[in-house]
Amino acid sequence: MFHKVLTRSLLAAAVLLAPVTAAGVDKAANAAGNAIKVTLDGKELSLGSGPQIAKGRTLIPYSGIVSALGGKAAWDASSKTVMATKDSTTVKLTVGSHSAYINGQYTYLDSAPYISGGKTFVPVRLISEAFGKWVNFNSYTSTVAISSTLTVSTSTGSFTLKKKPSRIVTLSSSDTEIIYALGGKVVGRSTAIGPVIPAAASAVPDVGSTHGINFETLASVKPDLVIASPSLKAQQATIEKLGAQVLFNSHNTFTEIQASIRLYGKVLSQETKAEQIIKGMNSDIASLKKPAAAPKTLIVYGAPGSFVVALPTSYPGNFLELAGGKNVAANFPKMDMMPQYADLSLERIIAANPDLILMITHGDAAEVKASFKKEFETNPAWKSLSAVKKDRFEVLPSDLFAANPGIRAPQAIETINKLLLQVK
Repeated sequence: MFHKVLTRSLLAAAVLLAPVTAAGVDKAANAAGNAIKVTLDGKELSLGSGPQIAKGRTLIPYSGIVSALGGKAAWDASSKTVMATKDSTTVKLTVGSHSAYINGQYTYLDSAPYISGGKTFVPVRLISEAFGKWVNFNSYTSTVAISSTLTVSTSTGSFTLKKKPSRIVTLSSSDTEIIYALGGKVVGRSTAIGPVIPAAASAVPDVGSTHGINFETLASVKPDLVIASPSLKAQQATIEKLGAQVLFNSHNTFTEIQASIRLYGKVLSQETKAEQIIKGMNSDIASLKKPAAAPKTLIVYGAPGSFVVALPTSYPGNFLELAGGKNVAANFPKMDMMPQYADLSLERIIAANPDLILMITHGDAAEVKASFKKEFETNPAWKSLSAVKKDRFEVLPSDLFAANPGIRAPQAIETINKLLLQVK
């Protein structure tokens, strides 16, 4: 057993470290090429020639893989160009070129196609993913596994994607940010409360939000996957009539946000990138200096006439605890329609006597703060609170708190942490 593992390890090292020939093919990899298997949904493919590895990428004969995936391949000898088509997807590759085109859109190839033994070899991942498949390499069994479907775990349960999505629509800003952070793009995004983040998504059509969908715009962008809040389940049939699958998922806590990053990383075949993002988030939180004694804190969310209090299960409430604060509303009864929040009860707040009051609002921060200050000055009950007596009332920045910040959660937590450290 040890001998087999050692042999595989030495072979892997040879593949990674061997020099590249003029044709761009690793000699050591070619020597082991016949040992590499390619499977499609668990069945080994016969491709006419063994896979080869060039610059760390697996390449296989184009005609065999295109045919196995149900597509048609064409070869232009004069330009040494491969054209592969399936349904509405066309992939164009040229021997010796690092430029590939999927439906006319450019993408860079780490390893260019080449001719070896009279056969044209192309990257297995590019062709397979362009045709809606997922690709994974099992180094232990030396197997390139191509899958037609992918089953993932969402906040609402198990979900099976019927093809790798290429036209994604997101209906929450945090989902949009996560997709772009993972190297993906969307063809439709949620309505932005403030500036669109990331800026690259600003030109993408606005198709609605968790509160409602503009179906005319949604239809125009021709999505194959819509990522939506569970609150939109009633719209599932209407969305599916447009030819898209609907992945229902949500995240409120820091841990749940990271679960969504892993989920979308798997969907996009960017698991390594997902783990890098999560590692960075954890590092940012670990570096925070927590208060010696957790200040009692109240988080009020909303606008005049519709204020609610954030519970620990909400993203602001969860961020507060991670920042080193104590949520005075921890035992407040949750609302039926918004279970992560509680009704604003002055009696309960007076009994809790917070040391710090934090406000989240969609409106003008200065106006909301002025309105609350006026309430504090004219209402004896408010004036009795420790936070009011010491003027510890702050409006949190809307770009981090008005909506779930997703991958920017560490910034939001740090913002609260700095305010907590000022409480003496």
